Amino acid sequence: MSDGYDTQPAALSEAGKEQVKLRSNWLNGISIATFAVGTLAPVTRALFERPTTIAILVSVAVAGICLLLSAIIHSAARQNLKELDR
Repeated sequence: MSDGYDTQPAALSEAGKEQVKLRSNWLNGISIATFAVGTLAPVTRALFERPTTIAILVSVAVAGICLLLSAIIHSAARQNLKELDR
């Protein structure tokens, strides 16, 4: 007996699939930029300068936060691509 509600999500059109791909690509780009600016830049800077101990600790903390944020954003992009399976 049906209750009148469709439990199956509607299939995506080709345009809808492309929008999902674009959104995932955009999120992945933000993830890469966050990683590059927050993780690679401080490491590169430390190679060419003699930072103080405080600067090193701050850089490590910021790099850790940015690395985690980058991974979370990348995971969101991957999760977004699962919409293509419907």
